[in-house]
Amino acid sequence: MSAIPADLQAFLDEHRDSREYRRGLAVKLALQGYLYATICEMLDVTPGFISQAKTAYETAGIDGLRLKYQGGQSFLTDDQRQAVISWLKAQQTWSVEQLRSHIETTYAVVYKSNQSYYEMLAEAGITYKRSQALNPKHDPEQVAAKKKLSRRS
Repeated sequence: MSAIPADLQAFLDEHRDSREYRRGLAVKLALQGYLYATICEMLDVTPGFISQAKTAYETAGIDGLRLKYQGGQSFLTDDQRQAVISWLKAQQTWSVEQLRSHIETTYAVVYKSNQSYYEMLAEAGITYKRSQALNPKHDPEQVAAKKKLSRRS
């Protein structure tokens, strides 16, 4: 059994993504002399996974074990997104179609999935299922007018 490099041990001691941890642990066990078959059984990985992780560690150090994906670029900036949410809050009625049209005409952005529109509606405190006008029961004038009509009959 060989000594574990200090940087690798520090990497494993940090709180991190389980995929990164599994890579680091596979490298640690390989450096300690465990057979690939044993590591595969313990970590439920393939020999290729161990080999790739070990090669990445040997060539790039700890950075080779880190996840490379950083996420996608947002279509709208944070300011634009806040402007859309403010616009939504100012509307009397809401629908996904209205939101899609507003974003397309104002920012020339069209999302492939409706999920993006649903998330914006949710961020504004609106459910996409409630795409109707405000409830007239909340307008005291309309309620009073309706009561007057019902008393006359």
